Amino acid sequence: MLVFGTLFTSCGEDDWSNDNSTMEHVYYYGFQDWGNLKNNVVYNLAQGETVAVATQFWSEYTRSYSPKVSYYVSNVPGKEDLALGVDYQIVDKDGNSIRPNDNGSYEMIWPNAVKGIQYVYVKALNGKKGSIRLLTSNPGKTMDNMDIESTIIVKTDQYEVRAFTENYYVTIKIQ
Repeated sequence: MLVFGTLFTSCGEDDWSNDNSTMEHVYYYGFQDWGNLKNNVVYNLAQGETVAVATQFWSEYTRSYSPKVSYYVSNVPGKEDLALGVDYQIVDKDGNSIRPNDNGSYEMIWPNAVKGIQYVYVKALNGKKGSIRLLTSNPGKTMDNMDIESTIIVKTDQYEVRAFTENYYVTIKIQ
């Protein structure tokens, strides 16, 4: 009984509260649908249709700055290659095509670091069938749940935004 009492009292309220100054400007970005983890959420997309994939920004504060995060699209390793602009497009809510940045990423802004949900829209263009991944982390980067540095999406002098290792990509099957 004494051992259990010691275990429960060794973790104080401050260990789990929002009063940790080192984490005050650290936020998280991921997909709203977690499935049953292991990055196995799949969206089926018919030719000519558009799917809205909900992304979420976790924050408990309103700030003077507006964090920018990046998201990416890649082919599924080992699967048939689908081409951006031929087989699918990333579009805005009105269906207008969005072009990626020079590094292949797409930018999303979270005004005043307010938590919430924004959507990424993927449209199938009546091209080939196959699968792509939508990622909150650079597809060339290896995510490791034992290495916090591998989860950082963006780090500035004002804020840091991290991805989750169990929620950093979803698969979109174009049928």
